[in-house]
Amino acid sequence: MIFNSFNFVAFVIPVLFLYWLVFKRTAVYQNIWLLMTSLFFYGWADWRFLLLLIASIIVNYFLGLKIYEAGDNDKKRNLFLYTGLVFNVGLLLYFKYVNFFFEGFYNILNVFDANLNYDTLQILLPLGISFFTFQTLGYLIDVNNEEIEPNKNLLEFSVFVAFFPKILSGPIERASGMIWQLQKKRVFDYDVFVDGLRQILWGLFTKIVVAENCAVLTNIIFGDYENQPASTLLFGAFFYAIQLYADFSGYSNMAIGVGKLFGIELTRNFSTPFFSTNIADFWRKWHISLTTWMMDYVFTPLSFILRRYQKKGIIIAVLGTFVLVGFWHGANWTFISYGLLHGIYFIPLVYFGKMSTSYAVAKDKKYPTFIETGKMMALFVLIMLTDVFFRANNVSEAFDYLRRIVSPSIIHIPGALINGTSLIVLLLVILFIVVEWIHRERKHDFEISKYPLIIRWSFYVGIFVLLLFFGRSANTFIYFQF
Repeated sequence: MIFNSFNFVAFVIPVLFLYWLVFKRTAVYQNIWLLMTSLFFYGWADWRFLLLLIASIIVNYFLGLKIYEAGDNDKKRNLFLYTGLVFNVGLLLYFKYVNFFFEGFYNILNVFDANLNYDTLQILLPLGISFFTFQTLGYLIDVNNEEIEPNKNLLEFSVFVAFFPKILSGPIERASGMIWQLQKKRVFDYDVFVDGLRQILWGLFTKIVVAENCAVLTNIIFGDYENQPASTLLFGAFFYAIQLYADFSGYSNMAIGVGKLFGIELTRNFSTPFFSTNIADFWRKWHISLTTWMMDYVFTPLSFILRRYQKKGIIIAVLGTFVLVGFWHGANWTFISYGLLHGIYFIPLVYFGKMSTSYAVAKDKKYPTFIETGKMMALFVLIMLTDVFFRANNVSEAFDYLRRIVSPSIIHIPGALINGTSLIVLLLVILFIVVEWIHRERKHDFEISKYPLIIRWSFYVGIFVLLLFFGRSANTFIYFQF
């Protein structure tokens, strides 16, 4: 039941009506209804792992209480914390990475006996496990570090973990940012509700118009890249970078928008990352909930441990963090390579002491300077080429794709752009980028509440027309596989 399906519309409309008309009396009623519908939603997506989600909720709820009750008894605190770490990381390792390690072990044995045969273990990957597991891990660590007190209300904690708009692909919420919203009765706010609808509309546009039309081209180009000129491969990489961003940011906007319909504000997950001028700023704006999680729970402890090595220690911490970022995406060397490359891109910033520098492009201006434009374009090309590892089936294919780009056929007319459909997709991408540029300093990419009524409705009608004529069906989102 994905957001851009009729099934979801048929699900969410009655859920909303009952939420605001029948269950509005108290926060308890609202939370009971949200938990029931969230468990139904997850069970609809994958009923086989509904018990796993419930077990994760219960185990982490009680471990949070035990960590807090241990007080100054470090031995007890560590026992319960490490139990939580083993439980949560163990779930990820078993369901997501066992085959990866099993295959690696087999490859080592194969060096000594080439006649060995093996079959991968038939382990199904529970939807959303990377997201809700990181959320509960962060919760336990925050309780242990005394940054928050544990939630003593199992109902509230359950909704915090299972809230259906974010359960499958985030954002990865922090307890400090969400649980307090569940502790008070939500009151219907027309402006927030309408803003949620706007964000859903923009998410739909970016997913089924931009991402899905780009996907048509990238599937053709990547599927037959050996027979394409370099110029076509370059455009394939360009369209895939846009597809990846539009697909995931589209999901995030829809998730956040649906959350607003219920009076719950979820974390912003993307903030126009392609308008960044360095890689650190890019990651502050790309998959924000994952980036902040990794910075707080991986990079910061690592950099503290390695602080005596100064800049070299920071570099090791950065590389380790981004390898883990890549590994989080999946058990494949392509994702690990993707993460490692992004970590390497940080090294110059670390040496020049600019890793923490945040720069707003063309702040309070309509247009960027020539230098800003050059930096944004250079960074985009770097990211675009690195995304090839994200799309490729294996590392060899990724390197082969990149190698073929660097060839004399780079000056040929791109085959991907010689038909009308491709030109239309390019125009849709340009429109997408322009709208994002206009709203880059606002709360989200389609925050148009201050526009005159006629302009707002012109936007709405225009988006609906584009959805009608250029929207493509989609059965899933890229990040559902993670």
